[in-house]
Amino acid sequence: MSTCFHCNDSCQEEIEFDDHVFCCAGCKMVYEILNGKELKKYYSIDDNPGVRPNGNVKGKYNYLDIDEFKDKLVFFEEGDIAKVKFFLPQIHCSSCLWLLERLPKIHGGVIQSQVDFVKKEVTITYSKSEIGLRALAELCATIGYSPKITLEDYGDKKVDRTNKRLIILIGLTGFCFGNIMLISFPEYLGLGESDRNFRQLFSILNFVLSIPVLIFGARDYLVSAYKAVRIKTINIDVPISIGIIALYARSVYEIVSQTGAGYMDSFAGLIFFLLIGKWFQHQTYASINFERDYESYFPISVSRKKQDEEEIIALKSVLVGDRLVIRNNELIPTDCILIKGNGNVDYSFVSGESAIIQKNTGDKLYAGGRQEGTSIEVEVIKEVQNSYLTQLWNNPIFDKEKVSISLSDKISRYFTFVILGVALLGGIVWYFIDPAESVFVVTSVLIVACPCAIALSVPFTYGNGIRIFGRKGFYLRSTKVIEPMTEITAVVFDKTGTITENNALEIHWQGKELDEANNAAIYSLVSHSSHPLSRKITQLLKNSSEKDVDSLKERLGEGISGTIEGEEWKVGNALFVGEATADNQTRVYISLKGEVLGSFVFSNSYREGIQALFASLSKTKNIHILSGDNDAELEALKAISPAGTIFNFNQTPEDKLIYIAGLQARGERVMMLGDGLNDAGALQQSQVGISVVDDVYAFSPASDGILSGNKLAALAKYLNFASYNKRVVKWSYAFSLLYNIIGMIFALSGSLTPLVAAILMPLSSISVVILVTLLTNLKGRGL
Repeated sequence: MSTCFHCNDSCQEEIEFDDHVFCCAGCKMVYEILNGKELKKYYSIDDNPGVRPNGNVKGKYNYLDIDEFKDKLVFFEEGDIAKVKFFLPQIHCSSCLWLLERLPKIHGGVIQSQVDFVKKEVTITYSKSEIGLRALAELCATIGYSPKITLEDYGDKKVDRTNKRLIILIGLTGFCFGNIMLISFPEYLGLGESDRNFRQLFSILNFVLSIPVLIFGARDYLVSAYKAVRIKTINIDVPISIGIIALYARSVYEIVSQTGAGYMDSFAGLIFFLLIGKWFQHQTYASINFERDYESYFPISVSRKKQDEEEIIALKSVLVGDRLVIRNNELIPTDCILIKGNGNVDYSFVSGESAIIQKNTGDKLYAGGRQEGTSIEVEVIKEVQNSYLTQLWNNPIFDKEKVSISLSDKISRYFTFVILGVALLGGIVWYFIDPAESVFVVTSVLIVACPCAIALSVPFTYGNGIRIFGRKGFYLRSTKVIEPMTEITAVVFDKTGTITENNALEIHWQGKELDEANNAAIYSLVSHSSHPLSRKITQLLKNSSEKDVDSLKERLGEGISGTIEGEEWKVGNALFVGEATADNQTRVYISLKGEVLGSFVFSNSYREGIQALFASLSKTKNIHILSGDNDAELEALKAISPAGTIFNFNQTPEDKLIYIAGLQARGERVMMLGDGLNDAGALQQSQVGISVVDDVYAFSPASDGILSGNKLAALAKYLNFASYNKRVVKWSYAFSLLYNIIGMIFALSGSLTPLVAAILMPLSSISVVILVTLLTNLKGRGL
């Protein structure tokens, strides 16, 4: 099978043009645009540059003509010039960047285009008189980069300033640290003794430079330690703060009393390295949202029918009694009644039910379903904020934060008491040897025993770990997720969309053998139906010849019938064709002249490698499978699942959440994997909730991590790698303990000088960072 010259996907239907093969008319059109604008270099920059255009864009962005939407999305407007920022999840390589920054060459109305590759965003400056906002969005979509605009984007965004603040603190602390080191060089080389005036001046300068480090750089650690002590607990910030206070107090005393130069270089260096570790720990995936709610899933506008005309309105403006038009593959935005048309609703993302539900006029439709087939008209019976879908977020579980005690916090409890004990014991011994030196020894022990290396091992080990995971298609929201992953005792899988392929139903025939003439007749009949299952059969029999159909009739929710070459054919459900028996499986029955020939059976296609994954996980963990579906596929699931797997069907979103809570009440540590809104509560309740998606930038419920569907089979390896990361942290603790022992030898002997501290403390931190980075990188190669 040939691959498309533009997007590199396999070509189901080959379209030849200009000595190249394309998979669809969209890819061919993009090629023609680029070729016409002399932008063919796009195809030579990267191996797989192209992105397949996402269907017909006509009408998709009509709402951008409305001022209410434009005012929210356009962030700069002066005269004829405006600026807008689009999120383009299709950005994936340098060719994308190259092409998007040449939008002015494709359309003269675009003045400038700048791409933020990490965030997958493009900022476009354009002339309003030459190209409108809607046309601009359509231009991007036409070349394969459809802007993703949701209700969440339209509303007021929460701005996370943590990263910006950390960068400012690192810059400030780094500036002070560098200058303190520079000023301290004479002291390192023993030159300070030659001129006491210069020594005093340098000490005062160091003290001045240390003040912003203490007030701004060390503030978070001191406040965190204070809060921990107030509630009578100890976290990693407590021993760090003890070291910071001892180091700073000792340095201030020596400078003020002129008995020494102090340790301001070590103090500033300690805070600088700690802040870098915290920044590294906070680095995650800027273009991926782990905090999605229903607003991420909803469109920002809908089509309202008023008399005989349609108008585009904001979703928040929808009122009870409004008539809405829902087209093929569009979301039902609120609870409503079907007024006109054939309702074929896919509720899989909301309820977990994989089958298309047929709805008749007068039936109630719930928010979150997706219409498949022809357009329908509905009448709103509930406002958006009161619909079934939004009620999924009213559960108190979404306001609850997951709490776990980290390994570093556990160790810090013992570490703090041991260090305080050693310092006290050393002070007592030195009190009898030389009372004047006892305080010096106590503070020296507290200085060198500051667990900076321990504090850095976690962010750099786990921080590097989540980057390695990301390269393998597994995106964790933060480093705090890794340790809970190592403690999992039960893995719970949703069925539909998680362990099954999305939009990949397997179809097989059960009944009398069909010849070519039968296939041609069935193909000719079902090709006249817009029902999703009929379209699947049409695709299956697409190589059959087409025949004329007479007396064509289609009954909503039942089936379609017609006469072909004088013979009556029926395609539909069991009752429609006269089949007396039916089961829970999804079937489309075929009858010829009143005789049922058999049925096409639709079943889910399971993801590649899922059976091996179950077998691997079952060696150390309990496996559970939950589904909103009925138990029609129980036998198929048993065939791929190890003995002892627990199955539960017909599970509502509340049932799943309660089930997870029940497992936890029995002492299980639960990882939940799901893909839909119906899994959102269970994902939040579990110790680790993972959303399994085929597109990490498409909607998925709030979770601790997002796993690409094609990487699900590697989950056991990922859990093992998480455990390896935890072992690396323990090894680094042992390694840093060795440094602490060496430092305490100097401290207890009363020979800790500023030079020794300036060498020992940064060396321990840097060596631990190098060690954990090397170990995790080496192991990560095998994932």
